[in-house]
Order: sequence, then structure tokens, then C-alpha cells
Amino acid sequence: MNKNQNIIKQFFKSLIITIVFLGTINNIAIYLVSKDNFNYKLASNIRKHVELGLGKIKDTLSSKAFLKHIQMIDFTIFEIYDKNKQKLSSFFKDTKNIKQIKKYYSNTKYLFPTTKETKYDFFKVQNNQFYIFVFRPIYKNNKLLGYLKGVKKVNNSVIKEFEHNIFYTLVIILISIIVFSLSIFPLIYIAYKRLNLNQVELTINHLLTIRTLGNAVALRDSDTNEHNYRVTIYSILLAQELNLQIDQMQSLIVGAFLHDIGKIGIPDKILLKKGKLTNDEFEIMKQHVQKGIMIIKGNNWLAKGNDVIYSHHEKYDGSGYPKQISKDKIPNIARIFSIIDVFDALTSKRPYKQAFSYEKAIGIMKESSGTHFDPKILEIFIRISNKLYNDIRDKSQEELKDKLDSFIKKYFL
Repeated sequence: MNKNQNIIKQFFKSLIITIVFLGTINNIAIYLVSKDNFNYKLASNIRKHVELGLGKIKDTLSSKAFLKHIQMIDFTIFEIYDKNKQKLSSFFKDTKNIKQIKKYYSNTKYLFPTTKETKYDFFKVQNNQFYIFVFRPIYKNNKLLGYLKGVKKVNNSVIKEFEHNIFYTLVIILISIIVFSLSIFPLIYIAYKRLNLNQVELTINHLLTIRTLGNAVALRDSDTNEHNYRVTIYSILLAQELNLQIDQMQSLIVGAFLHDIGKIGIPDKILLKKGKLTNDEFEIMKQHVQKGIMIIKGNNWLAKGNDVIYSHHEKYDGSGYPKQISKDKIPNIARIFSIIDVFDALTSKRPYKQAFSYEKAIGIMKESSGTHFDPKILEIFIRISNKLYNDIRDKSQEELKDKLDSFIKKYFL
């Protein structure tokens, strides 16, 4: 599965999760709001009926005309209190649900209202019959006359209509979320494709910069610039045997091609000297690792190669430079590359030496197992080295370039 397919798969996975999450949250919120509005509407109808009855009284709720009017609301239970919270009248209708209703009614925690607002609740008994509980203050001409507390049966047809309406409302909202989410996918994908194209172009430009810098250093340090291609390809093939992750592979490739970039700052009389370097000259030569880090400082993309550039001359026993670190303290990709760099140096012609045979080079490297080189990595390299050497050693610069390009497409593009 390619990168674009993975992006699409991940997007649809996230889209489904988002739809489920938004749909759930929205539907719960809408259901709760709709239910509260439904209850409020029922309570408001009771309030309006009570207010109509106030026209039949002057200043007392114990009026027979008022009580008769209240009974028209068809309460199952109701109580009337005066403004001092003393009960004036009560009523209950004997139904098969009366025990459950009374139990709920007696357990209500409502205190007497301190504002003009009606308190209400909606509950269901065992046979799926719904009731609304109301507790409201009764005012006339802004004068508190008393309180009404009661329970009224809600017609099942009204409940079914509410459930029917809320169901279709929730379905429409869910469909709207799905349609909206799917409609923006093409826009997001087009934007992703454009961004991906820009990233590919930027990556290609970075790789061209690396190649240019690496070739410039190689031309100063050897007869051809094939060295950088070979060590990078060797490093990739060894790293594949070690199952390196893609980010480590990218860092290895950048570092391998730029490993000696700091040699730009080394004088020619030292860099190109045919004989052995003096101690002072070697100290100057060792400075190329720090100079390499300084050259790429500030370029975050080139900084992928820092570990290789700075640490490829460290030795497994801690006798290398610049930090004299040892074993696992040396970055893994630097330990990989140090083996490759020495192998190619031994099997290549340099201003100060002729190329060694494959057998002699491997023999020299075996002697440095555990001192210069990580023995585990070296063992794996030796196992595949003969094939690598025969496949890569005699290839032309153009062939090496094509092979490296195939690896770059795999790990960068």
C-alpha cells in the first residue's frame, strides 16, 4: 500500500470516528434540549390553564370555582397551598398506577419555588405510562396567592408524536453531518496532493543540494566523486540488513553523502598530501568533523546527517575522535557508516596509497573488530560484503547515480 492509499485509509478512519463522535454528542444534546422543551411546553400549558382560573377568584385559592377549574386539568394528584405554605386543598384520582405515582410524588425533593418559574419533571411508571410533575407559584397582579403541586398523565399519542419527531430530527442531523464530512473530503485531498507535490519538489531540491555539496568535497579529496555514491549505497544495503527505520535510513543517506563536507575547510597541502600526516597535520585534519557541523548549521533538513558527519571517526573502543565515545554511545548510523567508509577507503585508490584487494581489506577490518568497529555490525557486513563489492565496485558513476536515485525515491519520495 503506497503513501497516498495510507493517507486515504487514515482519513476515512478518522472521518468515521469524527462522524460517530459528533453524531453522538449532537444527538444527545439535541435529544436533551428537545425533551426539556417538550416538558416545558407541557408545563406551560398547565400554567396557562391555571392563569385562566385566576379570573374566577379575588385573593384566595380555596375558592370552589377555582378548585373546580383546576380539576379540569385532569390532574391525577394535586395540592393547593396558600402563600404561607399551608395546605388548602388536595385531590387524587384512583388509578392502577397510583401507588407508583404517590411513591414518586412523596420522594420529590422540590422546595417551594422562590421565583415565578414553574418547576417540572417528567417520569415514567412500570407500564410505560408517562406523567409530568409540576410545582409552581400562583400570582395574580404580581401578588403571590399560593402554590400548586401536582401530577398529570401525559397522553401516549403525544409521547409517540414527540418520539417520532425527535427520531427524524436526529436522523436528519446525522445525515447532514455525514454529507458535510464527505463533501469536504475532496477539498482536503486536493489540498493534501498539492502540499505533497510541494514537499516532493522541496525534497528533490534538498537532495540536489546534498549531491552538489558531496560531489564538491569528493572531487577535492579523491580522483573521482564516485566515493560518495559507493559509500552511500553500501551503507543503505547494510542498513537494510539491520532493518533500520525509515527516519534512521534518511539520516544515514544524508550523512553518508555529506560525511566529509568539513574537508572543504582543510588546507590542500594537508588534504592532498601523498605521504603520512604529521601529528600537527593530523590534528588539523581531525577538525573536519566540527567544520562539517558548522557548515550545515542552521539547515534543519541537512542536519539529518549530523550523527554521521560528527561521529563517523569514533571507534568502538573509545579511541576515535572528536569525543572519544565508545560502544552504544556512538550513534548506530555512525557505527554503520564507519565500517563502510573504511572499507571503501581500503579498496579505493587514494593520493597516498593504491587500492587494496577485497581479501586484504576484509582481513584488515577483521583485525579491528571490537576496537575500531562494532563487532555485531561488522559480522553482518562481512557476510554480505563480497556480493556488495562485486555488485557495486566496478559500476560507472552514472550507474551508481541511478542506483542511488532508486533508493532516494524509496526512502524520501
